[in-house]
Order: sequence, then C-alpha cells, then structure tokens
Amino acid sequence: EGHEIGVLSTLAGCVGILHGAMPKGWARSFIHRQPVPAMSVFMFSVGVLLPVTVVPLRRAVGLPTNQYDADHPKVTYPKFAALE
Repeated sequence: EGHEIGVLSTLAGCVGILHGAMPKGWARSFIHRQPVPAMSVFMFSVGVLLPVTVVPLRRAVGLPTNQYDADHPKVTYPKFAALE
C-alpha cells in the first residue's frame, strides 16, 4: 500500500539519527542505566510495528481484515456459521 513504507522509513530514520548522534554503545548503556524508559521504547516500537505486520499477514492467510481496512480491495469479512 504505502503507509507501511512511511512508518518503516520514519522508524529507520529515527534510529539512524540516534545512532549517528550518540556515542558508541549508547543503546547498551541506555538499557542498563534506565531500564524502565528502555522497556517503554521497546513497547512503543512493537506497538507501531504491529499494524504494519499483522494486517498484511492476516490478509495473506485469508483471515478477516474488515476491522483494519474495510475499504481495501482484498478485504475479507468473517463468515458466521449461524448466518449461512
């Protein structure tokens, strides 16, 4: 689609800026000195990457995706046995 590329390029740019601006070993010292903010950053990263990865995987497997992108041409709606 396109929004996945935007999210991933933004994250890659932020990591690149941090890696270039901070001294060597900054990530390890950040994790060891401040574990709570480091865990928060990790959880934020997982939260941002989940919609980028889960929706295409659900679409590829054939699971319902109508809650995520109802206007997508390959949207799959759930099938209820009671309604058939």
